[in-house]
Amino acid sequence: MPDSRWPPEARGQLIREISPPTGERRVMLRAAVIQVVRHLVLRAVPPARRVPLFDQATSLLDEAGWGLDELAAAAEPGPARDALFRTLGLDGDS
Repeated sequence: MPDSRWPPEARGQLIREISPPTGERRVMLRAAVIQVVRHLVLRAVPPARRVPLFDQATSLLDEAGWGLDELAAAAEPGPARDALFRTLGLDGDS
């Protein structure tokens, strides 16, 4: 369940102000976010198989405040994943 202290648009803005990644780092962080989401809702990823930004992606997801039901919807490509990337400031191609 999202953190009710902040409206969704404010949480996304706070996360983006931290320092949105660009270029290759954005691509790597998006992959890490997908891996963490799938780790949480589908199948655990052993530590030895985790991508380098796994812990950072975990922290970023924690800040977003999404619940497991929302993350489950974002486990596969589609509108929920796009919304998650927007919330995390990872949308776009730059």
